[in-house]
Amino acid sequence: MSTTARDSLDAPRRPRGRPPNRSWAFFTSVTEPQKLPSAVCRHCNQLVHHRHKWGQARTHLMKCPQFLNLMDTLPANEMPEWYLAEASRRHHLLSQSNLATFTNHGIPNYQVLQDYHPTPPLSALKGRHALSVTGAAPVPIIMENRANIAVQIPIERDIKEVEENLAMHLFTTTAVEKIVDGTAKLSFLESALQAWSQDFVLPNRAKLLTELLNCCFNNVKKRVADFFQSGSMVPATLLLDVTTPPGVKKDPVVHYMTSLASFEKYPMYLESVVAPSSEKKQDDVEWRTKDVARMVEKLSHPVAGCVMACSSPESQRLRGLLAKRFPGMYFHGCMRDALWSFICHIFAGRRTTEDDGSSIPMSFVQEIQEFALQCKDLAFFLPPLSDELCLSEAVESSKSVIHVSLTRRLSVAEAFFAILQAECFLDTDSVSNQNSSAGSHGPCSDGLSFAPNRANVDHLQTELIEVVQSPRFTQKVRKFLAVLRPVHTLLKSLDGGTSATSLLLSEVQSCFSRLAHQYASSTQLLPGEKNALQALVRQQQENVVGPAHLLALLLDPVLLGENLPADAKADVEQKLMSSLRADGTCLSDVDKNALHAQYMDFKQFARNLKTSRTETLGFRSLKERRLSPLQFWFADGSKWPVLQSIACRVFVMPVCTVSASRVFSEADVALRYLWNEADSFSASQLAYVRVNTHQLDLAEMVGSSLMAEPQNVSNTNDITASMVV
Repeated sequence: MSTTARDSLDAPRRPRGRPPNRSWAFFTSVTEPQKLPSAVCRHCNQLVHHRHKWGQARTHLMKCPQFLNLMDTLPANEMPEWYLAEASRRHHLLSQSNLATFTNHGIPNYQVLQDYHPTPPLSALKGRHALSVTGAAPVPIIMENRANIAVQIPIERDIKEVEENLAMHLFTTTAVEKIVDGTAKLSFLESALQAWSQDFVLPNRAKLLTELLNCCFNNVKKRVADFFQSGSMVPATLLLDVTTPPGVKKDPVVHYMTSLASFEKYPMYLESVVAPSSEKKQDDVEWRTKDVARMVEKLSHPVAGCVMACSSPESQRLRGLLAKRFPGMYFHGCMRDALWSFICHIFAGRRTTEDDGSSIPMSFVQEIQEFALQCKDLAFFLPPLSDELCLSEAVESSKSVIHVSLTRRLSVAEAFFAILQAECFLDTDSVSNQNSSAGSHGPCSDGLSFAPNRANVDHLQTELIEVVQSPRFTQKVRKFLAVLRPVHTLLKSLDGGTSATSLLLSEVQSCFSRLAHQYASSTQLLPGEKNALQALVRQQQENVVGPAHLLALLLDPVLLGENLPADAKADVEQKLMSSLRADGTCLSDVDKNALHAQYMDFKQFARNLKTSRTETLGFRSLKERRLSPLQFWFADGSKWPVLQSIACRVFVMPVCTVSASRVFSEADVALRYLWNEADSFSASQLAYVRVNTHQLDLAEMVGSSLMAEPQNVSNTNDITASMVV
């Protein structure tokens, strides 16, 4: 026998028939399940009798809650094609069903219409030609006389449902103070409803603010509960923001909000409480501790921790008391509030009556304050912007307007240099003409209206020229920028807009260290000024940093606590090993041993990723911060289950609290109204309905942020590790 024939006999036979369906891997981990009559689902561990058919297994998967939750966490390009096709088919059938329901309900009293135009029964049509048994003949008759019949036959209307929808429309579109005062003009709305039904009467103010408001409040409250229930895999965070009403000796108002890490930009409003202020600060701290505990116990969903303003000297004591009461939660300060406190300390000093030894002497800030006061009239020489929304479009379309428009928003240096470069700004006639044509320029810094006459312009021009042409002007500008530019850069990273490079919780510690190093290496500052600024940075760092920051630095797969000193890193690791459960109970000995083993395995895994010669796509995404540490632990942390539960509770904590003024402004709720009516229950309910309806609509439109950005994959049909758990 020849060698070729012998090799052909020894070679394994090619399997006959079509290859097995690769989709079975989504259903079970059994090898060749199509040869078995039943198999165990890998997601819910339920025995499914599929009878060798993939269709039966697919039907089970489309009903399996664990599998559907897994699909909800995946981007579209990682979902299997059969799942997308089945979901699309079911959505199409559902839309057709809804359309048929809508068509039937769109014809009022359909049975009456049939009685009014009687059609022959089906038995009478059976003997006719097949073309006559179509049922299409009565339809034009019904549609022809539909308008006339609708007028003759009365329609049953749900008055209560109409009133609730009307109240919800008013609560979400009309100014809150007008609803409470009863000054909202609804004449056209009343005319429209009476044209619909002459028996309908608009609810009066008393009914609107009692029965209907309670109904709308309960409906929105249920929507909020369902919203947090849908994100039950991720614990929520309690947010505290304190605003002080303008006036003499008015108590501050504490605004409570809560947010999910998957919808961090859209927090939900809880309530506003007037915080009593007494001469004894300890009493105020104890009251706030009890009030925060009341809010934590009031929430029905799990809470990972609380982020609060840290500008007051009592914030650290408040956090300490709360940590003792809730040992399983994390508490830290707002970094944005600390940076603004840093700026206020430079320009206004620390506003406290207690000599607690924490005040930092900064004698050099008086020169910065005087320089800022000398430059306060600079904006007068810049043309006013009639439409602020056109700023970005104007900058992109024309470079000639950059020094005109952006200087009103950016740094002081660019503003002064623009004044020196643009001679038209220093021309008295030009400034007078543009202000007189545009009307009054607006109020000055002292609140008085400024008349742009020639004498005032000459005076401001003379003072401005003296400031700009002074010998030390450039030196003062550079020193001013050396102090404020690093803080301005950090505030821009905390802007909370659409920027993709937002600050992570694990980077807060290094940001403060980098800020102190920038002041230490500045050539524009004297040694005493450097020491004072560094001390102020360390003070704000102590007000902000909590246990969650240190644990996040340790559990970040990119950082791994590298910036921590050896003794500090050992303390953080010891704190990680002594972590508690979410309910505050201690881990069992088995869980402690598993936690230690999983942490060591995670460290080795992360080090291998960092030291590997070929950088993986996942680690590159983590390194470039296109994939957050929370997304990493949420998707790939199942290898270390005990450590994953701790890491997810750490990384859901936001860096900053949410500004109540911004949230209320976006929902068109006047903050001064809450200040004046903070004790009114109806005012709190109105704010709750309006703000949370606005936030829920935005969150449902945008979607969860825990999903990673879609990536270009060579073969979208390949089964990845994140798809098969």
